[in-house]
Amino acid sequence: MKAIFAVTALAAAISGQALAADTESSTTFKGSMDAQFILNLQPEDALYDVELNADGDDDVGYEIVMSTAVTNGPFSGSVGITTREGASSFDIGDLVVTDGMLSFGQVGSLMATDEYTGGANNDMKDGNDLSVDVGFRYAVSDALKVQLQGRQTAAAATPAVTTATGVAAVYSATSGAISYVANAEMYMAGDASTNKMTNPYFAGVAATYTTDMLTVKAVFNSSLASGTTATGGPEAQTEYVLSAVAKVAGATLTGIYQEESSADDDESAKGEVAYAVGAITPSAGYLYTSAEKAGDELYAKVAHSANGIDSSAKVIMGNFDADDADAMLIELRVSTMSAVGVTYYGEYDMRAEATGTNTAAEMSKLTVGAKYAF
Repeated sequence: MKAIFAVTALAAAISGQALAADTESSTTFKGSMDAQFILNLQPEDALYDVELNADGDDDVGYEIVMSTAVTNGPFSGSVGITTREGASSFDIGDLVVTDGMLSFGQVGSLMATDEYTGGANNDMKDGNDLSVDVGFRYAVSDALKVQLQGRQTAAAATPAVTTATGVAAVYSATSGAISYVANAEMYMAGDASTNKMTNPYFAGVAATYTTDMLTVKAVFNSSLASGTTATGGPEAQTEYVLSAVAKVAGATLTGIYQEESSADDDESAKGEVAYAVGAITPSAGYLYTSAEKAGDELYAKVAHSANGIDSSAKVIMGNFDADDADAMLIELRVSTMSAVGVTYYGEYDMRAEATGTNTAAEMSKLTVGAKYAF
């Protein structure tokens, strides 16, 4: 009996070692710290404050993240610990099994047009595509992928969690200087009480034309949120965006047009020109909105970079088309990086006192800070 037990234990140990040998893992760390001293120079609202910056540029706030990626044969996933801005969380992410052309688990969304022009137009709406908790994805070809997907949402009624099942597909390809993509997804919903549920969907088409001198992007998205017909139900939302970036004779020209149906006066257009002359880059731009006597913005900026020091001065005139435009806002910036990668920076923001119907707040604020990220 002891011999049988010993053989069984030895076999289990060998099996465990073999399994461990097939499992690979790698751990990465990410961290950042941004501390600053803020001095409000307005006499009636003086402020002296030393704080940690939670809303820094490039997501540099204060955090540390440990993430371990694990693979075992067709299985991949990650576990991690995040401490961000005083709160900690344990994260399990993207557990996926891939077998040839088929993958399943937390495969995520197939949609590619939701933030298609993101870099050129930071105001393009995102989050209109549908959330995906679990899915079965099949790659029909390099260009075409289809997916059976599901999501779970909390509900006040019984059962405590409701589920929805849907389908999605994306087709993307390239032909010469043109790349294009078409994607769509929809969830099928049943009845909620006596009200007919809507079938939420997201669909979009987009294309990019790229040469050495010119990049043009165009995208059209349409979406419908979840809801019932009790109050008429949600309405479909649409968004059109056209952006172009051209480099001509040392100048960079940027133009963006955007229209969305979620509100009245929803059209906007932006044009900007920048020209680099050695270490100096002057630029100017205008933002047009279809809102009457509101929303337009005129700005000009001069940036300088030399000897490890970056500096800039920017003038912004908000609500430029209004009867009482915002008072001029002046933004001054300077930064330098030490040998160990710490960035030291100074910022000064100034705006004159509001007049007439102008509601932009008076400002005179100096910020001095230091930040580091890895």
